[in-house]
Amino acid sequence: MEKNLTTVTGIIVFQGQDIFKVALAPDKIVLGRLSGTLRKALTDPSEFPVVGDYVKGDLFADNQLLLQTLLPRRSFLQRKVAGTQSHAQGIAANVDTVFIATSCNQEFNLKRLERFVTIVWDSGATPVFVLTKKDLTTPALVAEKVQTLTDYFYGLPVITTSSTEDNREKFLPYLGAGQLVTLIGSSGVGKSTLLNQFLTPQRQQVTKEIRLDDAHGKHSTTARQLFFLAGGGMIIDTPGMREIGLDTVSASSLEKVFAQITQLSTECRFKDCQHQSEPGCAVKAALDSGALSTEQFANYRKMQAQLAYLKRKEAKKNKN
Repeated sequence: MEKNLTTVTGIIVFQGQDIFKVALAPDKIVLGRLSGTLRKALTDPSEFPVVGDYVKGDLFADNQLLLQTLLPRRSFLQRKVAGTQSHAQGIAANVDTVFIATSCNQEFNLKRLERFVTIVWDSGATPVFVLTKKDLTTPALVAEKVQTLTDYFYGLPVITTSSTEDNREKFLPYLGAGQLVTLIGSSGVGKSTLLNQFLTPQRQQVTKEIRLDDAHGKHSTTARQLFFLAGGGMIIDTPGMREIGLDTVSASSLEKVFAQITQLSTECRFKDCQHQSEPGCAVKAALDSGALSTEQFANYRKMQAQLAYLKRKEAKKNKN
């Protein structure tokens, strides 16, 4: 059998517990598993291959791949695992743009979106908001939500969509040949409905009806999966996320979420300004003028303990 081995490179398009599906080409999918050597070399859960990872391995029987090498990542989207454990769970690798989906109805929550934006900045990818289900509310309320996102997150792009229109053209700037994007968000915000507009009918994801009490879709995606698109781009569908822990992100990524406050802080008279009653405080001036929202500053205050913890952890790691 060794005489028939061929070394190949591919991208993981589906991840099971111990089995991977690897695309050697858009129309060539093979089953893969970790070699013993690679498994022993992986010492941290975040090092294990995930959807979007490029891998190199030995192909045999034309459709079986023994994964030998995980190629370097240009980005890595992860979150803290649920519960009390402190290690990270990989979501997707090598993503260029992460679309953070949130609906125009009761699901819209700035604190939750802060956490999504934080893990995206931490990954090395670029966040873009997708405001879904605009057909279920008024144009005035949609415009208000867009303005809230733009102001709160310091100018991050916002794409508005509905299930009753063709949204594909809005995403084309992010879906060039070789570009990899993914959709994240809470369950039921319409990620699969949106994804289906890019896929052929044979490959579309299952969607479920809207609940009448809160216009919230029912969760349908159960596994991460990568799809090749007609223009040469790639997109990863992910299950909804209920809990987003931040214990594994970098301090700089958390500061980036509050970019406006971070920038204003550099203009304060005192370097150690606490933005309370100090003279020459640029943050307080922005609050007084309305240029900075009190809600965003309140959330920033609440995140100070988390930010201090991350900085201590990073300092300890660098010292060792």
